[in-house]
Amino acid sequence: MNFDIKVLNWVTTIFAKMPDSNSTTVQVLVKAGSIYETKETNWLSHFLEHMFFKWGKKYTTPKIVAETIEAFWWECNAFTSTEYAWYYVKSSPDYTSIAVDVLADMMVHAQFNHDEMEREKWVVVQEIAMYEDNPQRQVWNKQKERYYGDNSYGWPILWPASNVLSFTQDHLFTHQKALYTKDNLVVVVAGAIPKQDELEAQISELFGELPASTTLVTPPLQGYKPQEHENFFEKWTQQNHVVFCAPGFSNNDENRYAAKILWKVLGWGMSSRLFQQIREKKGLCYYVWATHSDDQADGNFLIYAWMDKAKWDWWREAIYEEITKIAAWDVSQEEFTKALWNIRWSTQMWIETSDQLADFAWYQLLFKWRVRTLPEILKDYEKVTLDEVNWLWNKLAKESLWAYWIQ
Repeated sequence: MNFDIKVLNWVTTIFAKMPDSNSTTVQVLVKAGSIYETKETNWLSHFLEHMFFKWGKKYTTPKIVAETIEAFWWECNAFTSTEYAWYYVKSSPDYTSIAVDVLADMMVHAQFNHDEMEREKWVVVQEIAMYEDNPQRQVWNKQKERYYGDNSYGWPILWPASNVLSFTQDHLFTHQKALYTKDNLVVVVAGAIPKQDELEAQISELFGELPASTTLVTPPLQGYKPQEHENFFEKWTQQNHVVFCAPGFSNNDENRYAAKILWKVLGWGMSSRLFQQIREKKGLCYYVWATHSDDQADGNFLIYAWMDKAKWDWWREAIYEEITKIAAWDVSQEEFTKALWNIRWSTQMWIETSDQLADFAWYQLLFKWRVRTLPEILKDYEKVTLDEVNWLWNKLAKESLWAYWIQ
């Protein structure tokens, strides 16, 4: 694993070399997520992502963009989160230069054609409807909105449709100019990298046309949590979908390593405590899962399950009871060791392909301004003690849990 970090015409670029790879992944990552929106511009970041694929200076129609990519691509996609926007093309190494060319034209020379924009508005309105029909996605959005409150950390990324229909070209150009800047993005080229010197010159020239610096700052997280620890949203579904949330640790907190070990014990896989106690021994549900989510501003323990509507009241209390019981049992040395080994091997397997290696590198550089190697990261996990993990169980006490469900 070899990371070569360059600053090319003030554009930070990572070359992550895998000489034996059969593919190359080019990614562009930008601190341009939904937290930078106002109530009036909520949804704008994701709509901007859509519109980048529509019209550039060199690739002048959506069809030309699509045909150029699909002539050589294996994967091409984009994604908008609360913190960032992410664009990538994974291809044969022979077409890396074209991948860079397409992504740069999309972002640097976007035209935001009026007619294309008006058509795309109705496409994304249907995307909103699609996710509103998906109870798994809906319960996460509702829980997040209720937990963080009426601010950009709580608003869904896809909401509301009325905002989308009101956006103008000026909205898009203003948002692009403010956030898609040299100091606010990272370019990653990972895998087999042919002619790196030529790629460096290309990235320097193409992305060098971006504005120098962002005009927006990351908004502070507001310390909002609702007084009521339970709430729900009514929507017809076959089952109740529930999320239990407890405060965790941000991506800047050293406790996040112990938190990951804890959630491995709690809710990862068929041997986890939640799966064994709630599904296998009591048969309360088909699906139950836990994780620890950590962003730059905040982190949470999350437990997610689908439950039978007819027995919901009894089952909800049974879930609380089981979580309380589980939290009362210290993690054993055997569980601790198993979780550590799982983290070691899953992390190693995570970086086996060019796109996975790119993912491993970009988040660190975009938010931490350095890329740590796998051995360095694993050392941080090896420093965690069993006592530190057991200290975290108090995070899952009932009074620390917020529950939200769709019924």
